[in-house]
Amino acid sequence: MILDEMKLIAEEQGYELTETAEKVAKFMERQKIPLGVCPCARDVPPPYRGCIGMICKNELEEKGICHCQVFRKPICK
Repeated sequence: MILDEMKLIAEEQGYELTETAEKVAKFMERQKIPLGVCPCARDVPPPYRGCIGMICKNELEEKGICHCQVFRKPICK
């Protein structure tokens, strides 16, 4: 299941999933989009287009959240 993979990626990379992550995961499953192809970066060549690829990491560092709104930097409490 894609959501489980997203959770694992977030944990390994030190990020959190957003409230939108489940919706994006369901969309990707319905459309048969593998996790290695970010729906927001389909035109970007590998290895930069996968979920938590270079584009996502750059967005996370600059904005604190990726374009798909799946991953975010941890919120300090």
